[in-house]
Amino acid sequence: MTILFWILTAALTAIDRATKAIAEANISEGERISVLSLGDTDILAFSLHKNTGAAFSSFTGQTAALAAVTAIAMVLMTVYFHRIKHKHSFMTISFAMVVGGGIGNLYDRVFQGYVTDFINMFPFNFIFNFADICVVIGGIFLCIYYIFIDEKYMKRFEEAPENASSSGGDDD
Repeated sequence: MTILFWILTAALTAIDRATKAIAEANISEGERISVLSLGDTDILAFSLHKNTGAAFSSFTGQTAALAAVTAIAMVLMTVYFHRIKHKHSFMTISFAMVVGGGIGNLYDRVFQGYVTDFINMFPFNFIFNFADICVVIGGIFLCIYYIFIDEKYMKRFEEAPENASSSGGDDD
């Protein structure tokens, strides 16, 4: 599962970097490109925004502090993931999504001084990016994993360690 974690983390980070580069090359700041509309309502639109803050533009101008917090969080999550002896595939994917998205936004903060946001979807009144999607969905998946799967999965190893790895979870 460690290989899956690193491949998925790298792939998600690369997709994030690519989508941001495409957005920056094709959308002017302040321009709004409607992709999908229903009447006068844009369901999906692209609009370039250079975000020097965090979610919902909170902590605007605190780029260095946000970069430091993000870097520490990504290192801690990666270390924690690697210390888990028995890794379930759903958990692995969830961790990779959060770390890959976090690295994508960390890259922006460190090398650009802002995070490139460009996706706007109805009914949300904020602009986000692929990395944000990964972090949010990965975080939701981690909650689902730890609430509904983890205890049952780990019981398999406590009760019958020799049979547990062939029953749906995957070790390193």
